[in-house]
Amino acid sequence: MTFSICVQEESDAGTVYGVAVTTDAPAVGALAPYVSSRGAVSTQAFVNVRLGRRGIALLEDVPLEQALSGVLERDDHSELRQLHGVADGDVFAYTGDETDSWSGDETYPEAGVTVAGNMLAGPEALPAAADAFLATEPADAVDAGLVPRLIDALAAGVEVGGDKRGHSSAAVCVSAPKTTAYHDLRVDHADDPIAEIRRVYETAYDASDGFSEDSKERIFD
Repeated sequence: MTFSICVQEESDAGTVYGVAVTTDAPAVGALAPYVSSRGAVSTQAFVNVRLGRRGIALLEDVPLEQALSGVLERDDHSELRQLHGVADGDVFAYTGDETDSWSGDETYPEAGVTVAGNMLAGPEALPAAADAFLATEPADAVDAGLVPRLIDALAAGVEVGGDKRGHSSAAVCVSAPKTTAYHDLRVDHADDPIAEIRRVYETAYDASDGFSEDSKERIFD
């Protein structure tokens, strides 16, 4: 019931990770996307949030393939799951045999990008999202940079069909060397969640002058 994109990029300030996701179910940001300074992961289909939580935590100690394949092996219903992500120059994508159609995933190892979706109108959403993201130039992580490009990727996937039931929630999560408020955005329910998360981003960005880890009064975990 979801499609998402996970990305890794290098900037002058360091490595940046991001996840963007949209679906017809409410509050997807509470379920699917996970990001840290070590990687980006999305867990979806019949969601098991432990795959995301444990997978992202394991990246502190083990490579991406070992972390994500390991948590799937411990899931008694992995055939119902979809899990993908990027970390430390590696990519991983898994789609269970019993996920609802259309379902599938694509990886772009040289670009540090993975896309995956289930219950889609067709396979077109995945390359559309990836192509839209890859068609734009990386920006400095200190700036917003990654966030609008991830939103553009979701918009491109929706334009060619996306979730076959429609879309009601969306989320974008970014881990950058310098964190700010617009790196963690979600729309839990809206008629057009992509337009709404773009509005929220633009509002947060406009209000973000000085609103970062550089300000001694502000702390971001």
